[in-house]
Amino acid sequence: MKVFCKLLSIVAIFITLLAPVKASEQRVWPIISFVCDQQNNVLKLKNEVKWGDAGKNFPFNEAQGTYNPWQLVAIEDRHGSQIVVEKASWDLRCNLSGFEYSIILKPKIFNSDFNGSCGDRLSVIISIYKGSEELLADKSMVEFCRGNAPVLRGIKIQGGSSRVQKYEVSPALFY
Repeated sequence: MKVFCKLLSIVAIFITLLAPVKASEQRVWPIISFVCDQQNNVLKLKNEVKWGDAGKNFPFNEAQGTYNPWQLVAIEDRHGSQIVVEKASWDLRCNLSGFEYSIILKPKIFNSDFNGSCGDRLSVIISIYKGSEELLADKSMVEFCRGNAPVLRGIKIQGGSSRVQKYEVSPALFY
């Protein structure tokens, strides 16, 4: 029994040491989907992720409503470091029930040092307007790159409404 426990301890240590290596190979790629469905009078924004090659090779197509948040930033070399900086934002618009809805998306940079902790992770911050009425201000879809804070998986707005339905999930269900 002692030998079995010792062997089990060695295996646990080995797995613990390899886990960060495997995790770094599997980079998380955020995907934002936007749907302006005038026929059903609804606007939807979805936040999801793909891991590794599935995310890296995802066929983003803005004309079809899929957006790559990494296009909102630039990675600059500064004094030997790779720094993530905001370079753009998106203004996605949708006309429903005689109102123009606007969703402004900006990058959520967890660490400006790309090679630092969470530097290779990115999300978005959203603000939503119905005409000039602000419905939601600077809401992070993912608050922290690690931890148990809920993740905003998506939003939905019924045309004519000022109510933003938010769909939050635990990080365990999101990632």
